[in-house]
Amino acid sequence: MIHFLPDSFDHSTPYDEAVARLNGIRAALGVAEQVAGLSPSGAVDYQAPAAWPEARRRCLDTRSVELAQGAAAGLEMLAAQRDAGAEAHPKSVERLALTLRTELAGLDRLFSL
Repeated sequence: MIHFLPDSFDHSTPYDEAVARLNGIRAALGVAEQVAGLSPSGAVDYQAPAAWPEARRRCLDTRSVELAQGAAAGLEMLAAQRDAGAEAHPKSVERLALTLRTELAGLDRLFSL
């Protein structure tokens, strides 16, 4: 099973898990972009939003969980194809990368508010 949390991370602020999850998804996007032959979207190192209001932190947590679940499903499908000896269709990998880019861009906007 794919997960996007590092083996160890600092739990010092509330939503460190969501931020660690987003950083893991960003790394997965880089892999998908590389496999799809896309130019890299660039690395963003998210920081914990300790000063955010509770409602915004809950939104971040919820959206990061949904994105992680979708990303894991897409990556697991690609891995299953490879394990079965088949190559993933390049458009499938490209679509996964573009979907991750779009969803992360929405979360980037949340961080910039």
